[in-house]
Amino acid sequence: MGCKQCRFFLFKHHINNYTPSNPIEQNIVSVKRNEPSTISSNEPGKKLPTLDNLPVELIYYIFDQLDTYTILTSIYNVCTRLNSIIYTYDRFNLNLKTISMNYFHRICSIIRPEQIISLTLSDRNDNIGLVEIFLKKFHWESLKRLQSLTLVNIDDNEQMIKILLSITNQLQILSIENTNEYYNDAVMDILMSIIGKEFLHTLSLNIERNRILNPLLIWPRECFLYEIKLVGLCHISLFRNILRYSFNLKIFQAYDIDLDDEWIDEDEDEEIEQSQMLPLSHTSNLISLSLVNARNEMDRLEWLIPQFTELKYFKYLNVYDFHIETIYENDYSLLDGECWEKILCNCNQFEFISTIHLNSDTWNIHHYLASFRTKFWQDKNWNIVLEQYNKTVLIYSLPYIHNTYYYDRTIFVSIPHNPLLLNQSMENVTKLRINLTAVNNLGKQIVGRPRFSHVSHLILDGQWRTVELANSIASLVCLSNIIKLIRLERVPTFIFQSFIYDLTNLQSLTLTTFVLDSMNAAVFQYLQCLHSLNIVQLHDNYRHFVNVEPFCTMFPQIKHLDIPVDNLDSCQYVIDRLEEFLISVIFRFPNNVDEDEDDDDDDDNDEDDENDNHKNKSTELIEWAQNIRQYHQYRINDGDMYLWLQ
Repeated sequence: MGCKQCRFFLFKHHINNYTPSNPIEQNIVSVKRNEPSTISSNEPGKKLPTLDNLPVELIYYIFDQLDTYTILTSIYNVCTRLNSIIYTYDRFNLNLKTISMNYFHRICSIIRPEQIISLTLSDRNDNIGLVEIFLKKFHWESLKRLQSLTLVNIDDNEQMIKILLSITNQLQILSIENTNEYYNDAVMDILMSIIGKEFLHTLSLNIERNRILNPLLIWPRECFLYEIKLVGLCHISLFRNILRYSFNLKIFQAYDIDLDDEWIDEDEDEEIEQSQMLPLSHTSNLISLSLVNARNEMDRLEWLIPQFTELKYFKYLNVYDFHIETIYENDYSLLDGECWEKILCNCNQFEFISTIHLNSDTWNIHHYLASFRTKFWQDKNWNIVLEQYNKTVLIYSLPYIHNTYYYDRTIFVSIPHNPLLLNQSMENVTKLRINLTAVNNLGKQIVGRPRFSHVSHLILDGQWRTVELANSIASLVCLSNIIKLIRLERVPTFIFQSFIYDLTNLQSLTLTTFVLDSMNAAVFQYLQCLHSLNIVQLHDNYRHFVNVEPFCTMFPQIKHLDIPVDNLDSCQYVIDRLEEFLISVIFRFPNNVDEDEDDDDDDDNDEDDENDNHKNKSTELIEWAQNIRQYHQYRINDGDMYLWLQ
């Protein structure tokens, strides 16, 4: 049976000269139901190939460029031949984060375990119970070709043990993300045994941070890992063991290396300091080191970095909120280019961001800026920018390497002379937080393309003072690129309502109940791409809940919802009205902590009453959840209801 309904066609020269790096040109051609698929060529007697006769290998290559969702929703059931190719395709990258239950069951009915090479399993709030269902539908031992595994927010220790024990020798990449759960010793022992397997070459751990900081964590004595990424501080004793036993290690990343247990302050005896800090061993293999949430201490860097004689890439990020004093002592030597020169002489690439809080009004920014314009920095082609705020200095290399930037009013900015470099300076920033008081009339001052042209996530702080603020924001970012907006406004303004119209591709919105009450339903119906909504109650008005009847009229196509409600009838109304599109919902209920605040007598009885109320509320939520008509999975956490729907 041919692909009479298919609309993918390739030019002949693309087939003859096909390589994986060449683009595939697709032409859309209407094909009538019973009409043969004849596409003319510029050569007499030749026909262009269609999916009727394309080699299977080339169709596999097309599939490699598509995600699983596109393959199963747009190509599956087009024709018998494509279905048979999908059944034999064995390079599926399956990402099960933020999907509907219907789509999940569709995947389970079409894809066999041995076809999956990459898998992301998530048990987050928008996929409650997914892991449990997956483990029932798929025998983990059947995932024989699995090469990459990512586990996200799986709290259940038994589920983790079952998954980790079933990992095969094909797995090359393992990533675990869960900062909320303190895994038990059994999980950690199994994890450490997997880390020592010869087949595994990349590891990423974002788990409860004390696990990584703990010096008692036993690293396997034989480890073949090429790349390690730890989210959290890495204790110096653990770091020593990683270097000692990971003889293939080339790339290492952590928040920072914690040296506190071995480091002696400068005002102590220098002989004790030198004898205490023994040098690291087995440092010659490492070529890339990243400290992505580091502390402001140049003297420790001067001890650490020179020991890695083959280090070619070094990343040092210290990004703090400008308005919050750092918990660490400020180190002005981080602003001294000469200090950096001493430890970076062997590096080919240096990426750097640091935030310094100023303690003196006599600080001279031009003195420190000159230290980064010497021959060393010119030869390396490393460009450094300093931005001075009221009591803070932000110093960074170009391009700005972090994905998040806070835009505020500056006192001084050193601008690179290279226009191309200036245009590319913020290309990595995808999340921008703007202090609105710093952008008044900015639209009249900036000419040309927006400075933050790649931003898709926008956070707005401060008050809307003038109508021109919308133009000022548009001079910084491309509004059509914004897909996520956070605006926690206490007093709704007409200016913000108008601004929403300019965000034509907005998909996710976080706002307060006050702003929601003031919005016109037509505004949101205009934003048909909006599918995720998070409604926040401000602490000073915690009892302000959403009126669900007009709300459901405003958002008939919402898929992911986080909403404060005051009763179960409102929950059922939301589910009934939005069930066609709704995938996940969090119902946040009022707590009774602030009731009877003036009653300080008989605290023991009050605590017992609070526990009884909590149990009664949980029982009521469970009974309601079990009687929901729609097929679902649920979880109750801190008195709130989390649902994953059909």
